[in-house]
Amino acid sequence: MNLFYRFIHWRRNNKLSFEEDNLKKALIHSIILLLIIIALHVYLMTLLEGFSWQDGLWLTLTTLSTTGYGDISASTSLGKIATVILLYFCGIFILAKTAGDYFDYRANTRIKKMHGFWKWNMSDHILIINTPSQKGEQFFIRLIKHLHLSGLQSHTVQILTSKFPTGLPNQLARTAGLAHYTGSGTVTEDLLAVNVSKVKYIIILAKQEDNRESDSRTFDILHRLQALKLRADVLILAECVDDDNRSRFRQAGANIIIRPIRAYPEMLIRGLVAPGAEQIIENLFSSQGDLYLRFQVDINNISWKDIVCQLIQQDFGTAVAYIDSDTGLCITNPHALTKITTRSLFVMTNDDKPVTNQDIQQALSKII
Repeated sequence: MNLFYRFIHWRRNNKLSFEEDNLKKALIHSIILLLIIIALHVYLMTLLEGFSWQDGLWLTLTTLSTTGYGDISASTSLGKIATVILLYFCGIFILAKTAGDYFDYRANTRIKKMHGFWKWNMSDHILIINTPSQKGEQFFIRLIKHLHLSGLQSHTVQILTSKFPTGLPNQLARTAGLAHYTGSGTVTEDLLAVNVSKVKYIIILAKQEDNRESDSRTFDILHRLQALKLRADVLILAECVDDDNRSRFRQAGANIIIRPIRAYPEMLIRGLVAPGAEQIIENLFSSQGDLYLRFQVDINNISWKDIVCQLIQQDFGTAVAYIDSDTGLCITNPHALTKITTRSLFVMTNDDKPVTNQDIQQALSKII
């Protein structure tokens, strides 16, 4: 399947590249020929009509563009014949052909950009390799939105994927600062096409977030990246399905390793902005080493810092949130001097030291 995809990719890409090369050559030839005709006609006007080169150029351009102001015109027979042959028969035709070649070249460029075959000259950008197996459009929309909220909006985003061979979906296509290249992270030529040597951040998504064999593909991509000359400060985030492969990913060059959690693409951005934060967030889901427990306690108008300090001093854990008695909302990380009134307190505890509701109540009784 991979060989079939690479053949289709090569055939389409080479066809578009061949057309682009031909159109570029045709455009260059037309421009050169047009300039020769203009220069020759200006010279003949100075020679046959006695015009200055400025007047000769003015006559040439107004005639060539079919504007024809009539303020200057050829009066000699040879001058008129030269104008008819060079401009009427040749120049106007070449000008029209040049315009046609230009529009064809622009149209071909637009098609290449749409289909993901345009090699953007990017630097300091964010490269995302692969696409989620399901609802990739919604995932990328949330991911890019959070990128902007996290202060990374100055970095252009490029997606390397084979998921959108006919173009990005409408909403993604309208997103500013986003481009894609149709290819695969397991193909070195495609990595070079996305200017990987100048990239700032690399995000490698698991091909299938619920299939451990996706890790083999990710490892292949990491190995290829390692063989290329990347920036010394590049940050590589890789999704890992099987936790046993984390050490292999790290040895292969991944700086940040995280489980695929498709419902929260924000976790990926947290890892880029504050490396290590993704591990804290993962622990919220896995409870490995830490337990986030809810305790029923009666607290009335006590400062948050006193609650936190008292629990830490008793080695019962760290208070992280509470349920506000007035609004019923869960308040996380309030300011230290905030006065707390609640009957429900959330505490992060160690799983090797069980903490009961009674322990928390007794510890806080000294300040209540």
